[in-house]
Amino acid sequence: ALAQILLIKYYDRFHFFGNKGKKLCFSLTKIYNNVFFRLILYYVGIGVTALVFGYIQISFGDTSWFDSCGIGELNTRMTDDINKINDGIGDKIALLFQNMSTFSVGLAIGLVKGWKLTLVTLSTSPLIIASAAMFSRIVISLSSKELNAYSKAGAVAEVLYTQNLKDAKNVGMKKAIALKLSLGAVYFFMNGTYGLAFWYGTSLILSGEPDYTIGTLLAVFISVIHSSYCIGAATPSFETFTIARGATFNIFHIIDKKTAIDKFSTTGYKLECIEGNVEFKNVSFSYPSRPSIKILKGLNLRIKSGETVALVGLNGSGKSTAVQLLQRLYDPDDDFITVDGNDIRTLNVQHYREHCGVVRQEPVLFGTTINNNIRYGRDGVTDEDIEKAAKEANAYDFIMEFPM
Repeated sequence: ALAQILLIKYYDRFHFFGNKGKKLCFSLTKIYNNVFFRLILYYVGIGVTALVFGYIQISFGDTSWFDSCGIGELNTRMTDDINKINDGIGDKIALLFQNMSTFSVGLAIGLVKGWKLTLVTLSTSPLIIASAAMFSRIVISLSSKELNAYSKAGAVAEVLYTQNLKDAKNVGMKKAIALKLSLGAVYFFMNGTYGLAFWYGTSLILSGEPDYTIGTLLAVFISVIHSSYCIGAATPSFETFTIARGATFNIFHIIDKKTAIDKFSTTGYKLECIEGNVEFKNVSFSYPSRPSIKILKGLNLRIKSGETVALVGLNGSGKSTAVQLLQRLYDPDDDFITVDGNDIRTLNVQHYREHCGVVRQEPVLFGTTINNNIRYGRDGVTDEDIEKAAKEANAYDFIMEFPM
C-alpha cells in the first residue's frame, strides 16, 4: 500500500522526467544519426577514391611493372601486410597513449614526493631505452625480410614453394631469437630497477633523510614502478608498430614504384611519316624479373622498309623479346633501337605505338565483336579504316565468311 501511495505521490515527477528524457533521447538520437551519416559518407568517399586512383595507377603501369610484381606477391601484400598495418594503427595507438600518459603522471608524482629516489630509480632508464631501441630496429629489419620471403614464395609455383619457404623459415627463426633476447634484456633491466629502488629507499630511511618515510618510499616506489610497468606494457605496442613499419615499407615500395615507360606521356617527337627502317645497334636486354639472365647480347640487326624478315631460333632465344623491344614495351639495357634513324626512346610513346601492328603467336580476343577487337587500341577509327586493316592483314575474306 505504501508503494502505491508513493507511486501516486510522485506520478507527476515521473511524468515530468519522462517527457524531458524523451525529448533528450530524441535530440541525442538525431545528433548521432547526423554524425554517423557523415562518417558513413566519409568512409564511402575514401573507398571510392582509393578504388579510382588505384585503377588509374594500375592503368599507367608499364609491362616491366607487371613482370616484377607477380599476382601471388601482390595477393600476399594485400592480405598479410595490410593486416599488419591495420594492427599497427588500430587500438594499439590508444593503448600506447594510455601507457605513456600513465608513465608521465607516475613520474611527476614520484618527483614531487621524493625526487632523489625517483632519479636513482630512473638511472637505469637509458639501458631500458637502448635495449628497446635495438629491439625495434632488429624487428623492423627482420620483419621486412620475412615478409619479402613469404611474398616470393606466394608468387611461384607449388614446385618451388617449399624451396622459397626456407628463406622465410630462417629469417623467422632469427626474428624469434632476436625478439626473445631483446624482451629479456628489457625485463632484466626493469627488475634490476626494482631492486635498486628498494635498496636506495631503505638506505635513505635508515640514514634519517628528512621527508623520507616508509609511506614516502611506498608512494614513490608504486608511482615509478607503475610507470615502468606501463613502459613494459607499451613494449608490445612498439613491437606491433615496428612490424607495421616493415609492412608499410613493402607496400609503399609497390605504390611509389615509377614506371620506366609512361604510355600516356605527351613528350617526345611525333614523326609525320614513318617509313619503317629499323635498326638494332648492339642491343642487350634482360627482363626486370630476371635481371641476371641476358636474353639478348649485342644484337645487331638492320631491316629496310618493305622487307620481310623472319627471326628463327629456339624457345627463349629472344625472338619475341626483339619484337617487344621494337614496340617499346621495354627499353634495352645497352645501346638503342632506331626507326628511320631516330632513337625510339625519343619518340612519343602513344603516337609511335599507333603505327605498330602486331599479331602475336597466341592472339587474345576479347569477348566482343570482331569490329571492336580490331578497333581496340586506337580511338577515332572508322568502319572503312577497320575494313582496310582487315584486308591488309589478309583477314577480310575469312571474316566475311562468318555468319552475321
